[in-house]
Amino acid sequence: MQTCFLRRCACFASVIGLLSVICYGDDGSRTNVRTPKTISNSIGMKLAQIPSGEFYMGSSDSDPGARDDEKPRHSVRITKPFLMGVYEVTQQEFETVMGFNPSFFSNAGILKDSLAPFDCARFPVDGLTWFQAMDFCRQLSGSPQEKKAGRVYRLPTEAEWEHACRATTNTLFHGGDSLSSAEANFNGKYPFGDAPQGAFLNRTTTVGSYTPNHFGLYDMHGNLSEWCLDHFHRDYYKDSPALDPPGPSRQTSRVIRGGNWYSDARDCRSAFRYADIPEGVFYALGFRVACELGGPKADPLPALAEVPNSTDKQATTSAETLLSEQPDLTVGEDWPHWRGPRGDGTWRAPKLANSWNEAGLQRVWQHNIGGGYGGIAVAGERVYVMDRQQDPVETERILCFDGVNGTPLWSHSYPVDYSNVSYGNGPRSTPTIYRGLVYTLGAVGHLYCLDADNGRVIWSKDLVADCRAQVPIWGLSASPLIFQDVVIVHPGAQPNGCYVAFDLNNGRERWRCLRDAAAYATPLLIHVDANPQLVCWTPSNIHGVDPRVGEPLWSVPFEVTNGTSVADPIFHHNLALVTSYYDGAKAIQLGSASGEALEMWHDHRNLRGLMSQPICRDGYVYLLDKRHGLTCFKLATGEKLWDDDNRLTPKGRNPHASLSWINDGNRAIALNSDGELILIQLHPGGYSEEARSQIIGPTWAHPAFAGNCVYARSDTEIVCALLPCEE
Repeated sequence: MQTCFLRRCACFASVIGLLSVICYGDDGSRTNVRTPKTISNSIGMKLAQIPSGEFYMGSSDSDPGARDDEKPRHSVRITKPFLMGVYEVTQQEFETVMGFNPSFFSNAGILKDSLAPFDCARFPVDGLTWFQAMDFCRQLSGSPQEKKAGRVYRLPTEAEWEHACRATTNTLFHGGDSLSSAEANFNGKYPFGDAPQGAFLNRTTTVGSYTPNHFGLYDMHGNLSEWCLDHFHRDYYKDSPALDPPGPSRQTSRVIRGGNWYSDARDCRSAFRYADIPEGVFYALGFRVACELGGPKADPLPALAEVPNSTDKQATTSAETLLSEQPDLTVGEDWPHWRGPRGDGTWRAPKLANSWNEAGLQRVWQHNIGGGYGGIAVAGERVYVMDRQQDPVETERILCFDGVNGTPLWSHSYPVDYSNVSYGNGPRSTPTIYRGLVYTLGAVGHLYCLDADNGRVIWSKDLVADCRAQVPIWGLSASPLIFQDVVIVHPGAQPNGCYVAFDLNNGRERWRCLRDAAAYATPLLIHVDANPQLVCWTPSNIHGVDPRVGEPLWSVPFEVTNGTSVADPIFHHNLALVTSYYDGAKAIQLGSASGEALEMWHDHRNLRGLMSQPICRDGYVYLLDKRHGLTCFKLATGEKLWDDDNRLTPKGRNPHASLSWINDGNRAIALNSDGELILIQLHPGGYSEEARSQIIGPTWAHPAFAGNCVYARSDTEIVCALLPCEE
């Protein structure tokens, strides 16, 4: 017997005509469904009529795969009908309105060679910010034809998007409670429910390639995730209004909905929520439009304020000192290179207070700089960092500041070309300071050895020109590593130069090894029975290498999607661990003999890190998982113990927080992607926060700690702040 949805029957008036009554039985089956009416606008974009109506938004406690930020499940009413794009905005439509195409998956983009067999004009536009999506809506609304028709375009609200996606269904997907890659474009290796495994395209595809939902909308599950209008807050559903919920106010991120071509099916569910900063760019992120009919005199959306672009700014020539007292930089060790004094994220700190002033940490000084993801190094009361400038010419710079008052001491710049680098805002690696010299590696292969006191060039290499380095899509990112009398870099040089060692003093090549391509992780120096090894992670293997002569010692295959070997390996209790964004975590047991290496376990689903190196203590690992947030598991077995449900750092497509141990206890310090510095306690039973303070704007760069100061950078500034110590 049939019952109604929200008593299982939905009968709605459309924008222009009348939709048929759509009813659902207890098994979720539908009857009396007509093909929804669509219209085409002036650029050929198809729009479907979405009726007003009531639905249950979010997930119940019993829904498989549900996350806490999707709860509680609650009733929502959309009070007005609207139009919505039948497809995601295509590359052709975006270029027609905006005059450019930012897409990665295009016939002229970074991945053009692999896409040569395809006409990408009908692929969805990807790689654009929330602001660019909104500007498309504004410009399309302002065109003469659309103004005459009275159509005003915008992004859908999160509630409108889920209403349109569900299309009167109450199952996990609009087609039921399972999903295979025959029904949507996602990673078919990970279907949902009782669906079989299927294909993984590893890219976007032509819009409309799969079956639409009952409202006639395509690709609501998969192909690209989609920007929504709302700000994002993980607990918004607890207080969300029932009528036309507008989303929370004054949050840093915007809502993203729908799965995408690299997602698991569980992240393609109708209720799944993601988020990102509005300036975020990603090759799995696009949008579709919502449209209101306002009559011929309707005004288009107002022009958006200009979004500051740090890479267009020249750094100032002097710092702003904000604190009259001089910080004492002698009570804690320096941070002379990537991941601290030992390269493993540990810091011997002064005894820090376990609470901070409600007003936040005191800034000591601030200085404007350009873009970059590279971290900061501090040695001998001097601070070193890299950035990128675009005006008057495109350059990378190596900068040195006085650590006490922020005075610029010297800079060195050189021309670069980032045209083939994705996320090309600036350098990725951290300077390495050693015996009065500073070693730096730029994103497109410029290796420098400079005098740390004055910036004088001692020697340099253009690794592309001199060594035939193959720059990966996100740029060379591994930081220079010192071992004895050589500096080791990861350029993917040809031939057989995945890793290359140069003489510290004159830059002469000493050895090279491995045929693998370059990736992003800095090799980890370890000792097994007092013998040194490098743990090297490439896009296809995990290797052990003798750093003295470059001899390969062992190898374990690990082919990772899109070359995303990013987070540095860790090593504890003779276990080496790597964590991949797409392909999970793998642990390797090293034996006493130099060539002994055995895979102990591999978790594909629950332990997926990206940029942040995990940290380990007493056999327990703390990892920032891309879906679940901060996660604790046993190193020996991979058994997951808990996750924080994205509380340490905001949920997003690329969640990030830099994690570092403080001294020998269970205390750690983290800088999250919102620029919040967080003092935490980590243990197998959970985690607790002691203090949290905003010290900078959004950032993916690793901070540095020295004395009782923290140094952090974003795409616009570098700052020094005081860490309160116990008296």
